[in-house]
Amino acid sequence: MHRYHIQFADHRTTVSVDKMLAAMLVIKLGHEPETPEGNRAVREWLQARLPDKVGNDKGIGKRTSQHAQALIVEAIADKKLSMAYDDWMVGQ
Repeated sequence: MHRYHIQFADHRTTVSVDKMLAAMLVIKLGHEPETPEGNRAVREWLQARLPDKVGNDKGIGKRTSQHAQALIVEAIADKKLSMAYDDWMVGQ
């Protein structure tokens, strides 16, 4: 697991991301996995997206790490798979 510190409006939290998912996102972002630049790129990417996904309010049980991993899966999945998933979700 990789851990990233994410700043929300009035608090900071640590999210855990599976090592393989983090590496795939690093590669997609154009960096080398397991490097300071790659880790920084993932943290900045999560910082730009995660507060909008989970909100800025404090609260236990927000499942922030799970939301982070879901965002990464959506980002690394190819467009055809993402569209098929969206269609399936709409049909639920």
